[in-house]
Amino acid sequence: MTDVETLQECRVATLEERALSRQIDRLAMICGPKGVGSQALEPAGDRKTNNATAGQLQQLEGLVEKLIQKRDENLEIIQRAERIIERIISRKDRVVIRCYYVEGQSEYDIAQEMDMSRQWVNTRRNLVLDELAMPKRKFKANGQSLLKWL
Repeated sequence: MTDVETLQECRVATLEERALSRQIDRLAMICGPKGVGSQALEPAGDRKTNNATAGQLQQLEGLVEKLIQKRDENLEIIQRAERIIERIISRKDRVVIRCYYVEGQSEYDIAQEMDMSRQWVNTRRNLVLDELAMPKRKFKANGQSLLKWL
C-alpha cells in the first residue's frame, strides 16, 4: 500500500468511526435513561412501546460494540499514517495532513483553525500528497524537499 493510499484509508476509517459515534449519540438520545425510565412507568399492557425500547437498547449495545471494534482496527491504520506524517518537514504541513487524514476535519475547518484560507490548505495538502506519490521527483518548497528522506 502506498503512503497516499494509507492516508486515504485512515481518513475513511476516521469518518466511518465518527458516523458510527453520531449514530450512537442519536440512538442514546431516543432510548437513554430518561426514555427508559418513562417506559418503565407505563402500564404493562403497552408491550409495543416496551419492546421497541428493548430493541433500541439492544441496537445501541450492538453499535457501541461495533465502535469499540472499529477503534481497535483503526489504531494500526492511524499508527501507519502517523509514521508517514512524521516524515513531513514543515510543521504546518504536518498539521494539515494530520487534521485532514487522521482527525477527519474538512479543509474549511482546518483553514479556520490555522487562520489560513481553504485554498492554502488544499494547496499544501496536494503538494505533500504529490511528493508522497512520486518521491523521486523530489518536489521542492523554497528549494527543499517537503519530506525527510530516511
